[in-house]
Amino acid sequence: MKTILRTMAMFLAASLIFTSCRKDEKEALEDTATSGDNEQAEGVSDETSNIADNAAKLGNNFSMRTDGSNAAYELLSQCATVTHDTISSPRSLTIDFGTTNCLCSDGRYRRGKIMVTYTGRYFDIGSVRTSTFDNFYRNDNKIEGTRTVTNNGLNSSGQYSWTINATNMKITRTDGTFHTWSSTRTRTMTAGQNTPLIWSDDEYTITGSANGTNRNGITYTANITTPLHRAMSCMWIDSGVITISPTGKVERQLDYGNGTCDNEAIMIVGSRSRTITLN
Repeated sequence: MKTILRTMAMFLAASLIFTSCRKDEKEALEDTATSGDNEQAEGVSDETSNIADNAAKLGNNFSMRTDGSNAAYELLSQCATVTHDTISSPRSLTIDFGTTNCLCSDGRYRRGKIMVTYTGRYFDIGSVRTSTFDNFYRNDNKIEGTRTVTNNGLNSSGQYSWTINATNMKITRTDGTFHTWSSTRTRTMTAGQNTPLIWSDDEYTITGSANGTNRNGITYTANITTPLHRAMSCMWIDSGVITISPTGKVERQLDYGNGTCDNEAIMIVGSRSRTITLN
């Protein structure tokens, strides 16, 4: 009888643990705040680098209004006025989208300025580029913080890479909620290196980690466990996995897919998953 009771107790305990785990998974799957905030941060961070990269490749013109007629202007679009100071040290770029929302060619609204200083050209080894924001909004979300990009030169595979440090980053939404984070990323160029004046054939892999506080005040860490892939011909990250660990909550993965260019990712929690739309 004792053996039977012991077996029943063990079975009941296992059932309770299983039920609790399933409940935690279900609650985590319904909680998209951390995953959504981190995904938006990835998009903003990657996009800021792309805009600054494109502006830096525009040449030595001191001031120009982009007209959308060149592939290098796609993210800048006809909305942006680029002012390029090549005399000061460090040199500077001001990318001004204006004071009212402008619909850019990638389908996103922007206004305000991205301010960039740099010590050398895009492919100069050791060059450092720093981006800050002046009343800058993306789809009515205010972006703040500092991003520093350092050219690491060529890796063992002959590919250029850059280290990106984002500090005191913040996104404030129209409802007043906000998300803060800092991150360190390595961005490696895997295609397009031989055509430096054409950005649309560039491709990158991205590795690294981040930590932050989501819109609900919950702290988290995020580690890229499978390198992210971004082709400049696509508006979104198209593959790779980020493992996100909110404090006191179940770990979850954000899977960007297998290389198909679309605006979807899969959030995975244990044995459960759901599709989320990328911003």
